[in-house]
Amino acid sequence: MTHSFLLSLNEAEFKAFLREALTEILREVKTKADANLPDILNVSEAAAFLKLQISTLYEKTATRLIPHFKRGNRLYFLRKDLEEWLHEGRVKTQRELQGEASTFTMNKQNR
Repeated sequence: MTHSFLLSLNEAEFKAFLREALTEILREVKTKADANLPDILNVSEAAAFLKLQISTLYEKTATRLIPHFKRGNRLYFLRKDLEEWLHEGRVKTQRELQGEASTFTMNKQNR
């Protein structure tokens, strides 16, 4: 039955079906991975989460560029703090920058 379904699809329909199926699978994998990650991370877990080298993570903590906690000689990170830190680095799109510039210009003229 499944074979006849796949054979009846044209190339565009098959690609759309495949894309949708892969997106669903990847979403499930990410959800499971996030569920397995603890709320409090050690250095190696935080580095893996951020996809950074451990030495780079140590540099960022030493210069206080990344939120962390220190207990004795150990560093800890809250996963939600790291997620927020990542979002803070978001680069604005050209459209967003143009909108902000227009708003600033209009506010300046109205004063």
